[in-house]
Amino acid sequence: MFGSDNQAPAHPRVLEAMLAANEGRCGSYGDDPWTARALDLLYAVFETRDLDAYFVGTGGAANGLALSALCPPWAAILAHPHAHVLEDEGNGPEFFTSGSRLVALGSTGLLVQPEDVEAAGTRHSPDFVHGLQPRAVTLTNLSETGQTYSPDHLRAISAVCKKQGWALHVDGARFANAVVGTGASAAALSWRAGVDALSFGLTKNGAVAAEILILFGAARSPAAAYLRKRAGQLFSKHRYLTAQAVAMLERDLWLELAGHANQMAHDLGERFERAGASLAAPVMGNEVFVRLNTSKVSALQAAGVSFYPWATLGEDVYRFVASWQTTTEAVDTVASALV
Repeated sequence: MFGSDNQAPAHPRVLEAMLAANEGRCGSYGDDPWTARALDLLYAVFETRDLDAYFVGTGGAANGLALSALCPPWAAILAHPHAHVLEDEGNGPEFFTSGSRLVALGSTGLLVQPEDVEAAGTRHSPDFVHGLQPRAVTLTNLSETGQTYSPDHLRAISAVCKKQGWALHVDGARFANAVVGTGASAAALSWRAGVDALSFGLTKNGAVAAEILILFGAARSPAAAYLRKRAGQLFSKHRYLTAQAVAMLERDLWLELAGHANQMAHDLGERFERAGASLAAPVMGNEVFVRLNTSKVSALQAAGVSFYPWATLGEDVYRFVASWQTTTEAVDTVASALV
């Protein structure tokens, strides 16, 4: 029920789009009208044509390919200590980059701060050939604790990166939720804030399996196309990926679905607080992190509510994730179990 947004089914409009794309023959490997339409929609969403988009099947592939396009094998990538790329991708980034090392920043807060990146620049001198040589910083928006990076926050981190000569990547598996949560545009949360590469996730928000690696401005590189091919992520029947993207981006379905999920999470957070439970982090998107005693945990499990422990925020903290399919009845089920 609240285990994760990737447990929800695909939205009907996505499935309808895939079925429509299943008619007849067309070009392969992206030479098809759905891919052309998806690119036009991305140009509109991000308010620029100065981007390259690579459609892939998984978020791990999008992140790994983004980092491989930004960072050479002999260099390092800096991330929050609990970043998904560090803790949950099975050394995938190291695989895709052919050896770039992922290193935790000295951040202890819910979000990476500009001073964390500044301190890393001080620790890792480009003049010391024996030491780590960072070439990229990766952030997650929404973060692993459901927090949003605002445009100003991103811009401040980007300024430090640019001073060091490092690239900035954003893991946007829940980028739609961050856009809705901040009220900022997709452009404001990406290239206008100095982001060089974005992993734009659609799967958690209602697609079947569709993620997009986007490289902006000077980060655009012909090498990315070869990296995707080498990684086995250039789908021959490409239209089934991009048909999903078209369905999500047309008529702003991606924002509608994320808005609903965010609202359900806010409602759930309020119901927890009314029941006397304390939130471990502010609800800024579609995730709720709450402190619960063992009796409440048992009551929720008995009511059939699914959720996960989240020890990085405390031994008594649990994560609940709302999706496009979450209903007010599901929120009511949680509230009733807490009484």
